[in-house]
Amino acid sequence: MQYQLTIDIDPQGVQNIYNSGQTITIVKSVNSSPLQSGNLPVAWIAFQPLETNVVTWEENYSIYATTTQLQSGATIQMSSTTSGSVQQGWLYTLAGGIFTGTTGGGATTFNAGNAMSQHPFSFGLAQQTFINNVATTAPLNAIPVLYNESVSFTPLETISLFLSSYSNNGVVISQVAGNALVVTLSSQTPSAAIGFNDATNSFFQQSTAKLLDAYDFAKRLSAPAR
Repeated sequence: MQYQLTIDIDPQGVQNIYNSGQTITIVKSVNSSPLQSGNLPVAWIAFQPLETNVVTWEENYSIYATTTQLQSGATIQMSSTTSGSVQQGWLYTLAGGIFTGTTGGGATTFNAGNAMSQHPFSFGLAQQTFINNVATTAPLNAIPVLYNESVSFTPLETISLFLSSYSNNGVVISQVAGNALVVTLSSQTPSAAIGFNDATNSFFQQSTAKLLDAYDFAKRLSAPAR
């Protein structure tokens, strides 16, 4: 299943965002079990906008481990990742510096275990996205997982969209902005059209948009800047 956001910003809005040194920042929700209090959200992607921005992704995930200290402003460095997309119902265990998958995890969740005692690790899901046809893979979330413990993840197609000063993907943030636009997608509504209000510097949902076909997408990318 492919999901898509089309974000339109008028020229003045684009100029204001660039002049302020800010980016479009997107946080995607992930439920974790066991639930741990005090975990900070992660900015999945942060990018400087064009007038028309197309962000797409599919329901493919990897599990990663990191030794990055989870404090606000830190960019997560994914030290180890699973090879290929992970499957629900499997348990991916980090041992000897690599992940190995076996059946036996929660049937409807993505599951990981920590068999390494040398360092404190945090685990999370990572996902690839295409931003204006440029691919990037970045963390969605991060939680500490102690040695000999396991964790389960359930990603949600709930997106929080706002402006921030973060310039990297996978940055730990103190909180989602209070004026963030929250968009929930599903198999029935896999796409949304987003606008930008120059007066309030915030995003709003225009409607549910159709996925662009390849011709329309290419035409938007090749259109001259105004």
